[in-house]
Amino acid sequence: MDKITINTTKSRITCLTKINLDVNKLENIITFIFETENASANDQLNVVIADNKFLQDLNKRFRNIDRPTDVLSFSLEDEKPSDSNSVLGDVYISSEKAVSQATEYGVPLQIEIERLMIHGILHLLGYEHDESRKRKIMEKKTEYFMNYFPKEQR
Repeated sequence: MDKITINTTKSRITCLTKINLDVNKLENIITFIFETENASANDQLNVVIADNKFLQDLNKRFRNIDRPTDVLSFSLEDEKPSDSNSVLGDVYISSEKAVSQATEYGVPLQIEIERLMIHGILHLLGYEHDESRKRKIMEKKTEYFMNYFPKEQR
């Protein structure tokens, strides 16, 4: 796999597959979510975009589900010292699932990657969708962050 890593003040975005993304737009979304959700000024985030096999391996290892998934989040909140720059967590996105879902939803791949990333970050910030009320809150938050930046700026 090709590996492209972009490091910024708030995130490390690593793409392990050959897809064309505007990582600056991803970084702008991350920064805005952190500001809006009052994440610690010291928090950082890892975003890894990989293939289905990579996500399936993680899904099997950590969730005991032997199939690929579109996005996984792993919080590192319990492991971070409170007085230093620390990583909020990791968001893993399947590029293959993103391509398939972008086609299914009729949206550009960039938009689908953004949606999956936002979904993963919201999980790291404590949002869940395991019941109807929580799902509606998470969907509204996702929609808000998706619509904050005009599409032509993405």
